[in-house]
Amino acid sequence: LVVEDEPIAREAIAALLRRDVRTVHLAADGREGLEVFDRHHPEIVVTDIRMPVMNGLAMAREIRRRPQRSHIIVTTAHNDTGFFLEAIDIGIDQYVLKPVDRQRLFEAVRKCVEVISLERTVAFKEEEKKRLIGELQDALARIKTLRGLIPICSSCKKIRDDRGYW
Repeated sequence: LVVEDEPIAREAIAALLRRDVRTVHLAADGREGLEVFDRHHPEIVVTDIRMPVMNGLAMAREIRRRPQRSHIIVTTAHNDTGFFLEAIDIGIDQYVLKPVDRQRLFEAVRKCVEVISLERTVAFKEEEKKRLIGELQDALARIKTLRGLIPICSSCKKIRDDRGYW
């Protein structure tokens, strides 16, 4: 999602991203950006800070309140420390100064994509761990059931056969 109030800048950033990104959604201000975000749930949001209706940091704060995780890259022509500190407080993932340098934007997007990939790997491993724990618990329950049916020595864990031998 690209949120930028200047149409030329919005289209330029979108054109840069379309080379490497499957789908790019556009919005002209923070309020519209939230609507597009709620409709499409993009994994990465690139937003300007100063915009009419709702600025980029206010939009980012609202996005952070949503249950889905998205990575937010802020672009701005202002290197005001107040904006920077607020961006840190909100949890902005990357900060790119304007005019947007193609290489810096791609580096910011690449870092976000790496984190997304790692988050997916962790989630997959967590699900796999839950599945394996469930299988082990089922196996343990079956063993406990067999323990009641099969005579097992409590000290050596050997099983007695039908003739009474261990």
